[in-house]
Amino acid sequence: MSGRKVARWEVLVLTCILTAHLAALVHLAWRTGVTVDEPSHLVSSYLYWHGKDELRPRDMPPLIKIVGGWVPRLMGLPIPYDHKLVWDTHHEWLISLEMMDRLRGRTQQVFFFSRLPLLIFPVSIGVLLWWWARRVFSPVVALVLLCAFALEPTALGHGALFKNDLAATFGYFLFWYCAWVYWRDPRARNAAWLGVGIMLAILAKLSMLILLGFGAAIILARQLTVSPKRLRPMALGLTMVILIPYLGALAACQFDTRRLSGWELRDLDRDSRISDTFLAAANVFRVLPLPEPLWDGTVSLMQSNGDDTSIYFLGRVRENGHWLYFLAALALKVPIPLQILLAGSLLLEARSVWRREFDPQRLFWIATPWIYIGLASMSSLQLGVRLVLPALPLALVTCGSAVEWLLRGRRAFVLAGLFAVLTARAVWIYPHCISFFNLWPGTPERGARLLSDSNIDWGQDLREMATIVRGMGIRKLYLSYFGTDSVWAYFDDQTTELLAPPWSDEFGPGPVFHPQPGYHAISVTLLTGHMFEERYRQYYSAFWKLKPIAEAGYSIYLYKVEPPQTGPSGR
Repeated sequence: MSGRKVARWEVLVLTCILTAHLAALVHLAWRTGVTVDEPSHLVSSYLYWHGKDELRPRDMPPLIKIVGGWVPRLMGLPIPYDHKLVWDTHHEWLISLEMMDRLRGRTQQVFFFSRLPLLIFPVSIGVLLWWWARRVFSPVVALVLLCAFALEPTALGHGALFKNDLAATFGYFLFWYCAWVYWRDPRARNAAWLGVGIMLAILAKLSMLILLGFGAAIILARQLTVSPKRLRPMALGLTMVILIPYLGALAACQFDTRRLSGWELRDLDRDSRISDTFLAAANVFRVLPLPEPLWDGTVSLMQSNGDDTSIYFLGRVRENGHWLYFLAALALKVPIPLQILLAGSLLLEARSVWRREFDPQRLFWIATPWIYIGLASMSSLQLGVRLVLPALPLALVTCGSAVEWLLRGRRAFVLAGLFAVLTARAVWIYPHCISFFNLWPGTPERGARLLSDSNIDWGQDLREMATIVRGMGIRKLYLSYFGTDSVWAYFDDQTTELLAPPWSDEFGPGPVFHPQPGYHAISVTLLTGHMFEERYRQYYSAFWKLKPIAEAGYSIYLYKVEPPQTGPSGR
């Protein structure tokens, strides 16, 4: 392990990588259009800083609101308090759509500046990755792994958004680093840091509540291995990993608290979607005050996870998800050079097990990404590889074994070749990083035949499509858009006609849409049809046989539908 002082050359290289990474993120924050979830998060963050964050479904915990909500608070948002029909729904999604329609010309500016504070999360992941890898391997290996993270397109694309995916990634990564530190040195100070890691993870993503159990198990397991065994350090450690997240949650939720009643728990017990273990643990809040926003959000998340959901997986619509979804998505989305390094590292670790040279402490970064992927695969909320991004930095630490092995002797040219491919692919896809697919499918267009949702189209390219339409001089456009950006911020109703997707019979004139001649722009997520009722899943099938004449960032296709051919008689 590297215990040496950080040298000047390391600081220089580290600064260069982080500066380049941050510059790429800032450009993406400006360049990337509004994605599906961002408007609702922006509204709830704005209201959070006004002490009025009470809109449903309350499924976004407060960390990104704390970090980024002060920006829209300063800039102001056109919250539709005066639109009684919308405001009385008390639903942040409907309210955010009205807000976007009113924001119009300020959209890019408001979202850009609101996104900037959240860049602290991808940058912090990079710093922690470098620091942890440096303690395990060598300074050179640590910098190589940092460079790999900075070049990973999916993390780069989602790291520039007003979203909690990279915040959750940082929280999960920090937790396991603190767990590793505590295992090596089980002092009270390190138990406190473990509690901080749990707190930040939970405040970033509600599903991270599982870390409370992992944290307690680590304290117990470590204290049982020390000699002589003492009850006081064990009790103190358990107190730290429970009390710090609890008090932090109360403060982050602005002390919006209440106690549960017996009838409320009995009512939830009738809901098969709510875990019995969760309800048993919740009994403690019949005595202690609970942070109400986190409670409401967690219950809402569990109930939505039990809803019937359809996904688009390997070219087919699957009901209620598929247990291989995230593994397949990672295989198609993670750059192949990183897959090679990970496979090589696992082989090296298996060899060390065979030779009885394996250090069990390495499980803190080898096993933990697979734990997260496994738990995520049990959920039906399979909306894109972004949901398992918390596995990425831990997998990169695992890659350190292969990087270290390749840096020896004449094998370094292999590592250089892998990074040349990684760099080339990252540069090729930039700035459309969200839509990245690796060389297995080859291109995002081919990837769209295998996966959908935020893997390729999250509503982010509406502004770019408007630029394409103006550049081509198209005077009449039929647009079917998936997303929450405001269409009329970029198009006008004189030249653009909206084609409503068949969300219900009210919008679907029939099971298949028959386009009239002209230019049609269709979002990729709509083309796959998996979000519609079964009778409408072939709704856009007429476009499957056509080749797009243009693409907006790989997520919106532009087609030209020609008039039907007529014979010599004019028929």
